[in-house]
Amino acid sequence: MDRPVPAPDAFAPVIAALGHVDFAREMVAALNRTVPVDHVCLMRVADRSRPPVLESASWRGGKNVAEVQRAYLDGLYRFDPNLNLPARPGVTVAHLRREAISDGDYRKACYARAGLIERVTVASADGGPLVLLNLYRLEAGGPFAPEEIAAIEGLSRFLAALAVKHVGTLGMLLRSRDRGDRVAALAARLHALDGRLTMRERDVLARVLLGVTSEGIALDLGIGLNTVLTYRKRAYARLGVSSQAELFSLCL
Repeated sequence: MDRPVPAPDAFAPVIAALGHVDFAREMVAALNRTVPVDHVCLMRVADRSRPPVLESASWRGGKNVAEVQRAYLDGLYRFDPNLNLPARPGVTVAHLRREAISDGDYRKACYARAGLIERVTVASADGGPLVLLNLYRLEAGGPFAPEEIAAIEGLSRFLAALAVKHVGTLGMLLRSRDRGDRVAALAARLHALDGRLTMRERDVLARVLLGVTSEGIALDLGIGLNTVLTYRKRAYARLGVSSQAELFSLCL
C-alpha cells in the first residue's frame, strides 16, 4: 500500500494556484492523493438570499456539471442546507447524503442527474462571507468511508484556510486598480462558471463585465467588431444569458 503524501507536499500546487483559474482543479487533484473525491465546488456566499458565486472541478464524471450549476444558480440554491449553516467563528464540517435531501427538485437536479450521492462540506465564515468547500462522491465510487470523513475533518482547518485565502485573493484582483488584474480575475471567474467558454469568449466577456463597449473590446483585442459580437453571442448562449444585466447577475 502506498504511503500517503504529506499534506504540505500534496497541496503545494494548490497554494501556488491561489487566486487563479487552476485553484479548483489543483484542489481536487491534491485531495485525491489522500481522500478519493470525484468533484469539488467552492462557493462564496455573501448574501444568503442571493445565488452564491462558485467555481468547480471534477476528478472524474462531470458530464452534467454546467447544467447542474445553472439549475442551482437559477433558484435551487435556496434548498441547499449549507445556506442554513450558522455564521459562527471557526470551521464547520457538514455531511449530506442524497437520500436525506428533502426537496425533490433539488435532489433530482443537483444530485441524481449528475450521479452524486454524497457531499462533505468544509465551511468557514470567519471575518467575512460564508466560504464553502464542497467535496462530492459519485455513485460509481460509493459513499465516503468513516475514515475518509475523519481524514477530511483532520484537514478541515487547512482546507478552509486555503479556500478563504483563494476567495480573498480573487476578490483583491477584482478590486484592483490594475485593469489587467481585473480582466484576468474576471476571465478566471468565467472559466470557473463554465469551462466550455473559449479563451477569446472569456476575453470578450471579461471586458463586457468591466463596462467596455463592443468597439472598445475590438480595439483592445485587435479584432473586428463583428467578431466581438459573434464571440459575445456565442458565450451568452453557453451561459444561458441574453443581456449584460443577466451576465452581471450570474458572474458577480
